[in-house]
Amino acid sequence: MMLNYMKGEAFRIVRGKEVYLLAGILSLIAIAVNAIEFAMTFVDPGFPYATVRFNLGIVTSSLGSLFLVAGMLVWFLYSEDKKNGTMKNALSHGCSRTSVFAAQCVVSSLAGLACMVVVLAAYVGSAVLLLEGPVLPPVVDLLSGIAAALPSVLAAVVLMAAVFAHCKSTSSALVTWVVVLFVIPYTLRMVGLLCEPVAVVAGWLPPNFFATEALVSMSGSSLLWNNPAGLAKCLIAGFVGLAAFTAAGVWRVSKIEL
Repeated sequence: MMLNYMKGEAFRIVRGKEVYLLAGILSLIAIAVNAIEFAMTFVDPGFPYATVRFNLGIVTSSLGSLFLVAGMLVWFLYSEDKKNGTMKNALSHGCSRTSVFAAQCVVSSLAGLACMVVVLAAYVGSAVLLLEGPVLPPVVDLLSGIAAALPSVLAAVVLMAAVFAHCKSTSSALVTWVVVLFVIPYTLRMVGLLCEPVAVVAGWLPPNFFATEALVSMSGSSLLWNNPAGLAKCLIAGFVGLAAFTAAGVWRVSKIEL
């Protein structure tokens, strides 16, 4: 039954407009940013920011934005189902609540990966075509950073599916997701400035270390995933979060009606 539900959800998403709109809007924004930087070179021939390193570095140094996009995609895909209670149809046809939750996580993740591939192609492709400077190092930095962040991105997807199961409204689900994924890590980071044990915990939270330990400048970069210890940190934190949110979601959906 789970496989049939996944097929049905995949068909619904492919026939819907949410993924296409999100991918299209983000792709247009990416191309527009690169095009504006390119146009500035005609206004000021010495304009220093029309380089591949600078523009790709914006995303490389702020990979936490991927968490936001991933969560919003799940919210777009399932907010109407939450309002209308249409997931109850799957339960009435014999699909378990755990299977519904798992299928939503898998289908949302696959839709998000497809969306990310399209946006990255537009972003990197337009940067390479329009902007100056070495291409390979900044592209490698970006792609390797995304690979390191991928477990954490999937954890953000699962967290949104879990809070959907927990919360009674779509707005409360969105607020809860933002608080857990962004507000709490940031608060711990601030408290950690005064309390060392808290700083240690905060330093292992992906929204924090992707914001503070991935630095890109005009002359170079300092990226935690470019060394074995930093890469291990990214993967361990991501997979621990993924396992924790999955367990919480499975436990929650087994206790309540979807």
